[in-house]
Amino acid sequence: MIRIVSSRFFSASSTLCSSSTKAAKVLNKLMNGSKSKKKRYYDETNDRGPKLMPTKSIASSNRQGKESNRRIAVLNKLFMKNITDLMATGSFASDLYGYGIQISRVRVAPDFREASIYWFSTNLNKDVRIDGILKPLSSRMRHELSQLRLMGEVPQLTFVQDKRYYVEGLLNSLLKQADYGVDEADECEQDDLKGSEDQRLCEPEMKHDILGLDHAQIMNRIRQSVDKTNKAWKIHQESQKKRDEAAAALEKTTIDSNT
Repeated sequence: MIRIVSSRFFSASSTLCSSSTKAAKVLNKLMNGSKSKKKRYYDETNDRGPKLMPTKSIASSNRQGKESNRRIAVLNKLFMKNITDLMATGSFASDLYGYGIQISRVRVAPDFREASIYWFSTNLNKDVRIDGILKPLSSRMRHELSQLRLMGEVPQLTFVQDKRYYVEGLLNSLLKQADYGVDEADECEQDDLKGSEDQRLCEPEMKHDILGLDHAQIMNRIRQSVDKTNKAWKIHQESQKKRDEAAAALEKTTIDSNT
């Protein structure tokens, strides 16, 4: 009788190899880190994805914060001071002499690309001519400010007429030319002033009795006593002088009689 023996062989080499490679990869990631970056997918229809703003909107948007606002305020003051000094004592003084130009304020733009110089003139008849003179001076003014090194790049300068002061000056000139006749309010004020002056002239005498003591009477007594002592001292000095003179004369006569 033939016995058939069946034997089964299991190969575990492939499974052992795959598990060892996975362990090696995990250990390599832990030791050296992962070099490959995960790619993230953002759905265009989803609002949570990152949005890129164009450069123009970034430059024009007001996103500077408190530090930029402080810097703008400091630059406004620096430009105001230096521009007025240059216009008064620099090479611009000869071109602007006689026009009565004054700088009211300087405002730097939030993007630091432009600065507006607000001006007004005390001579209203020359405003149009002044505007034509100031526009060509902006480039020269910018060059002079760049020499002072107030900031890295001096912004573009534009001269702007301050309408507030212009309207105020125009109204003042019109009010000066207008004739309203005699003002009744002025007459009433003059009468009140005259009445107050009369009251000042008729004011009662100031009293010197304080806490029941008449200070004026006390001072008069003190003056009288001082005058008496001064008078007595003068009489004493005069009598002493006469005695000295009589003694000197007597001594002189005795000397003459002995000789």
